[in-house]
Amino acid sequence: MNFIPKYLTMDFAFKKKNYLLLIVGLAFIASGLILMIGGGSEDPTKFSADIFDFQRLTLAPILLATGFIIEIIAIMYKSKDA
Repeated sequence: MNFIPKYLTMDFAFKKKNYLLLIVGLAFIASGLILMIGGGSEDPTKFSADIFDFQRLTLAPILLATGFIIEIIAIMYKSKDA
């Protein structure tokens, strides 16, 4: 009988749930970056107050931070069957 020790078998570091969490985290980060785009004035001599709205100052950074937290969780998560 050929017995192969467990430490010699090859296994992937990430499981399906890890990859799903990575994709969700990347979606949060991408949406946060997209929400930060814009708000500038067409004319450089005129000031545009759109750069100080809720979307760019509050919502986008919250989405970015949430995305990075999800990414950390996705990397650190270990399934119970492993």
